[in-house]
Amino acid sequence: MDNIQFIYSIIGTPLGYILYFIYQFICSNVGIAILLFTLIIKLAMLPLSIKQQKNTAKSAIFAPKVKEIQTKYKNNQQKQQEELAKLQQQGYNPMGGCGSMLLTFLLLFGVLDVVYKPMTHIEHVPSSKIEEIIEESYSVELTSVFVNEVSLGAAEIADMNEKAVQRHNDIVKDAGLVIDYYNANCLEQGETAMDLGLFSGMTVQAKEVVNAVVEHSMLAAYAEDEKNLLFTSTDIYALTEAENAEMTAIEDEAAREEYKAQHSFSEATRELIMNATKHMGSHKVIKNKDEDAKVDFQPNAALQRELYALEAFGTGDNRNAYSPAVIGPELKETIVELYDNLNFIGIPLGQVPWEHMGFPLILIPIVSFLMALLQTFISNKMMSKNNPDAAAGMGAMKITLYIMPLFSLFLAFTIPAGAGFYWTISYVYGIIQTVVLNKLYSPDKLKAQAEAEYALRMKQVEIEAKKVLDTDKDDSVHEYDGEQLSQKEINRRKLAEARRQDALKYGEEYKDDD
Repeated sequence: MDNIQFIYSIIGTPLGYILYFIYQFICSNVGIAILLFTLIIKLAMLPLSIKQQKNTAKSAIFAPKVKEIQTKYKNNQQKQQEELAKLQQQGYNPMGGCGSMLLTFLLLFGVLDVVYKPMTHIEHVPSSKIEEIIEESYSVELTSVFVNEVSLGAAEIADMNEKAVQRHNDIVKDAGLVIDYYNANCLEQGETAMDLGLFSGMTVQAKEVVNAVVEHSMLAAYAEDEKNLLFTSTDIYALTEAENAEMTAIEDEAAREEYKAQHSFSEATRELIMNATKHMGSHKVIKNKDEDAKVDFQPNAALQRELYALEAFGTGDNRNAYSPAVIGPELKETIVELYDNLNFIGIPLGQVPWEHMGFPLILIPIVSFLMALLQTFISNKMMSKNNPDAAAGMGAMKITLYIMPLFSLFLAFTIPAGAGFYWTISYVYGIIQTVVLNKLYSPDKLKAQAEAEYALRMKQVEIEAKKVLDTDKDDSVHEYDGEQLSQKEINRRKLAEARRQDALKYGEEYKDDD
C-alpha cells in the first residue's frame, strides 16, 4: 500500500462503518446508502461550515485595512509584514478558516475511499480476498474480449454497420491467434486441441486458456529479452523486432497488413485489453535472485478497482468464469447481492459512463456538472454580496472557479457512476447548505457582530494605551543619559528615539514633534 492509499484508508476505515451500518440495518441499496451517508457527513461538517462563514464576515472588516497597507507599502515588503502583524493584534487572522478547509480536505480522502470500495466497507471482505477477486476479474475481462465477439449470432452481426463488422472480425481473428498459440505452446500431453468454440461462452476453461497464453507468452518474451516484462511486449500481442523487419520488407501493402494481422493483435483488441489494465492492473514478469522468472499480477493504483471488479463480475455471464477457489458459494451469493444493489433507479453505479454511453447512465456526469456549476455560481454570488472587497480582489480567479465544473464533468464520465453519484449528491447538499446558512446566519448580522467584537477589542486597546499615558504623567525625577529628567520626558525621548530608528531603517525622513 503506497502513502496516498494509506491516507485514504486510515481516514476511510472509520467512515466506512457509517456506510456499513446504513447498508446493513437501514437500506441495502447502495445508491440510497450513499445518499444517507453523504447527508451524515455534511451534517458532521456543518460546524466547520458555520465557523467558515463567521471567519468570512471577520475578513470583510479587515479587507479594506489590508488593502490599504498592501498599497501603501507595496515596495517595502518588510514594513508591509510588520503593519499586517500589528493588524493581527486587532483580531485580523490571515489563516482564518484554513484549519476548517484542511479538515474538510482530509475528510474527502476518507469519503472517496468509502464510496470506491464497497466490498471493503459494505461487506467487510478481507483485503487479501479482494486482491484475489480483482486479479480474477482482470483475467475474466480479458477473456470476455474474445467471448463477447465469438458468441455473437448471425442476426446480431447482420445488424452491425461496416465499422462494427470490421471490429468484430478483427477480434474474432485475434481469438483464433490465442487458440493457435495455446495449441502450439500450452497444450498438455493427451489434451484435446482447442478450437474457436471455446469462446462461445464465459467458462472457467476459457479463462484458464487465456491465462495460460498470457503467462507462457510473457515468459517466452522475457527469456528472449529481460526488458520484456509485460504482456504488451509479447510476440502474440505485438510484432517483435524480427517480425517488424520482415513485414517492412514486404512491398505489397495488402500483404503487409495480412502479415501484421497474423502476428499481432488488432487495435480493437488492444484497446479492450488496455481498458482492463486501466481498470484493475496487469501481469508482469518477476525475477528474484536464485529463483526462476514468474508471472505475477500487479494491481494498479486506481482506488475504484473494487467497483470495476464488481462490474466485471456482474456483466453478462462473466460470473460463470470465476474459479470457485477464488469466489466460493457463500461469497458468490454476497457479491451477487452487492452487485444487484449497485443498481439505483435503473442506473448501474458500477459502470463507467464513457464506456457505456446510454440513458440513464449518462445523467450522472451531466447532472454532476450542472450541480457543480450551480454551486459555483451561488458561491460567487454570495461572496460578491457578503465580501465585495475580497470578491473584487479575485479578478480572473472567478473564471478559474468555473473550470472546476468542467473538470467534474470530465471526471464523472471516466470513473464508475457510483463516485459521480456521490459528487452529485454532495453538490446538491452543498447548495442547500449554502442557502440555509445564509438564511440562519445572515451575513449582515454576522458582519455587525464581527464589527461589535472589533469595536470592543479596540476599546480595550484604548484602555491599555490610556494606562501608558497615565504612566507618562508621572512627574517623578530619574537619571537618564546623565541628566535628571521627569518620567514623562524620559518616555517622550525613548519614543522619539524608537521612531527615529524606525525611520532610518525604512529610509524615511523623521521629524521630532517637539
